[in-house]
Amino acid sequence: MRYFNRLIIVLNTLLFICLGVFGVAITITTATHDWASSMANNAFGAISTTPTAKFIVLGFSLFFLLIALMTIIGNIERRLSERSVMLESPMGEIRVSLAAIEDFSRIVKNQVEGVKDIKGRVISSRKGLNVTAKVTLYSDRSVADVSQEIQDSIIRYIQYTLGIETQIKPRVIVTKVVYKKED
Repeated sequence: MRYFNRLIIVLNTLLFICLGVFGVAITITTATHDWASSMANNAFGAISTTPTAKFIVLGFSLFFLLIALMTIIGNIERRLSERSVMLESPMGEIRVSLAAIEDFSRIVKNQVEGVKDIKGRVISSRKGLNVTAKVTLYSDRSVADVSQEIQDSIIRYIQYTLGIETQIKPRVIVTKVVYKKED
């Protein structure tokens, strides 16, 4: 589907370039405008009087509509597959939503001491899962130690939850370190 989408993008770009050049050309000179209007009159006249021309125009129009529809469907399917992970089991396929995997933030916040807030983002690509965690930490512990514990906890959670052994390298972004008030 990727090659089909690239082909469609190239064809659309060429079509818009041609239409743009044509539009500029017919507005600049009157000779081009007269030529374009006579060609349009001849084409519409031939289509309205010749059954073969009607059939050809109908065929091309349906073909272009089919390509547009396939492009829309392909892009929707790709977006759906990007927001989920497909797992294989002996009983069949299992699709796990990335939003379900992103719930690691609640688990990690309770497991790792020194985390005030954490927001996770998981992106599925052909190379695997890209996991990013933006965290706010308390200042009572070392940033390096807490970050390492967060990464370990994320890896354990995702591998346990999905039941996969794929190597996951979560990226931890410390957005803020705040002072922890004594209660």
